[in-house]
Amino acid sequence: MGVVKIGIIGAMEEEVRTIAANLSNRKEKEIAGCYFYEGLLYDNEIILMKSGIGKVNAAIGTTLMIELYKPDVVVNSGVAGGLDRTMSVGDIVVSTEVRYNDVDATVFGYEFGQVPAMPAAYIADHNLQEAVIGAAKKNNISIEPGLVLSGDSFMSNETRIDELKREFPGALCTEMEAGAIAQVAYRFDCPFLIIRALSDIAGQEALQSYESFLNTASKISADLVQTMVMDMK
Repeated sequence: MGVVKIGIIGAMEEEVRTIAANLSNRKEKEIAGCYFYEGLLYDNEIILMKSGIGKVNAAIGTTLMIELYKPDVVVNSGVAGGLDRTMSVGDIVVSTEVRYNDVDATVFGYEFGQVPAMPAAYIADHNLQEAVIGAAKKNNISIEPGLVLSGDSFMSNETRIDELKREFPGALCTEMEAGAIAQVAYRFDCPFLIIRALSDIAGQEALQSYESFLNTASKISADLVQTMVMDMK
C-alpha cells in the first residue's frame, strides 16, 4: 500500500494511550480541547487524536484533524457496548456501515437515524476493511464485521436496547462517537473505518462491565489498529 498518513481517533485517554506510547518522533498539540499526537508507527505517519466523549466532540476533532493534518484515511479505535448477545466482552467489531441511533426525522420521510439531507448509513471504506480483516487473520484475532450504531447515550436501559434491536436488526454494537466521525469523513470524502472492542454487553450490568473492562477492551482495539498499520507500510 505504501507509506500513508493515518488519522487515528479515540475519545478517551484509555483509547489512545497504547498507540501514543508507541509513536516515535512524537509531537503533541492541543486545539480546542482536542489532543493531537503526531509521530511515526511502522514507518507510517500517524496523527493520533483524543477528541473527548460524544458526537459533538468527535465531530470537532475529526474536522480539525482532516483540515489541519490531511490524513489519507481516518480510523476510530475504542470500546463499545455489544447488542448481539452471542458476542462477548473483548470481541472486536469492525464497521461495514455506521448509523445514528438517536436521530428521528421520520415525519419528513427520512429513515430513523438519518440526518436530513445526509445518507441513512455511512459506508466504511472497503480497502480499510480488507486491511483489518487481513491483519486479524494473520494474528488469529476474531473480528465481526457489521453495523455500528452511534448516539449520545450510554445504553443500559433494557427497554431502549430492545427498541434499538427492532429498529436496527443485525446491529452489533452501540457507542457515542462513530456516527459523527463517519459523517465528517463523508463530508470531506475521507475514507474511514470504525474498530471497537466490546467493553460490555448493553443491558442491566453494562455499567459494571464497562468500568471493569474499559482498559482491557481499549488495548485490544488499539493493538489491532497497530497490527493493521504495520501491514500498511
